[in-house]
Amino acid sequence: MMTLTDQVVALAKRTFEDPRAGVRTLLGLGVPLPARTVGLVLVSVLSALLLHLGFFLLPPTDDPLTQFIGQSPLGSAVIQWVILTATVLAIHRIGRIFGGRATLPDSLLVVVWLQMIMLGVQVVQLLTLILFAPLAGLVNLAGLVLFFWLFTSFIAEVHGFSSRWAVLAGVIGSGFVIAFALVVILSMFFGPEVFQGV
Repeated sequence: MMTLTDQVVALAKRTFEDPRAGVRTLLGLGVPLPARTVGLVLVSVLSALLLHLGFFLLPPTDDPLTQFIGQSPLGSAVIQWVILTATVLAIHRIGRIFGGRATLPDSLLVVVWLQMIMLGVQVVQLLTLILFAPLAGLVNLAGLVLFFWLFTSFIAEVHGFSSRWAVLAGVIGSGFVIAFALVVILSMFFGPEVFQGV
């Protein structure tokens, strides 16, 4: 019988081989809603910890936003959770507007799974920074390409869209709108000076 770790590794392998098939397998597991909700919190915390480990290895610049994010792992985790929650809502609502079929719990699940994979990418990026610093830029670029490839594939599958290119165009357009909205919201809570020079 496969352990949980074996199942996660097998699912990750299938996801890299065929992202849409990986999503179908993931959705077929019947992960309960509480586990999906806790998963979002967990990946937010882990991502924040890895981010601050990166800041320890390579101190942040004088950019106000980077300095603000780097103040506290807890604050970074909260910001990460807000961003991921907004992403879940956007995937669900915007996809529905364009005729998609994804439910909110399924949108949540694919975001958690995507972030789990990207946590692995963060680890690789940190190791590259430590062991092979000259290659760090190339690895970061590869991670960005991987993110968009998986993200568009996940959205296409969970909503039942056929064209990943159309999804990519929608992701880019929606991303600008969501980023602007987040800047406005965070400015209301933390002050506009946080984003000066961004």
